[in-house]
Amino acid sequence: MGFSLYYKAKREQPLSEHEKTVSREITEKYCSQYPFKRKVEDFGVYDVNEQDKQDNIIFSGSTKLPGMSAKVLFDVANYWLGCLTEITRLLEDAEWSAAYDDVALIYDLEEGWRFPTDEEYSKR
Repeated sequence: MGFSLYYKAKREQPLSEHEKTVSREITEKYCSQYPFKRKVEDFGVYDVNEQDKQDNIIFSGSTKLPGMSAKVLFDVANYWLGCLTEITRLLEDAEWSAAYDDVALIYDLEEGWRFPTDEEYSKR
């Protein structure tokens, strides 16, 4: 059984060349410094297509996580959420959504992307 992270950012203005370059550099840094033994895939970023442009989607992607122990799965997910946090801070004026399969993740200004607490999850 596999798990994935999904993420998407929307805003009216498309990515600038500077934003494209820096987000690519962030992604490449995390992919090259991946500290775990098993990787299913790198931090995935989709190409923006015409439908995305019409829907004001400027950044989206998904990353499949290794199906190992719960601790390793959690650690790997948090590693990739660190990458997503850096990109979110770069594109701070965008409207973001992120999920771990069907669980909506929370963006905290200080912590970055994180899993909901039990209390937060039960309120949904």
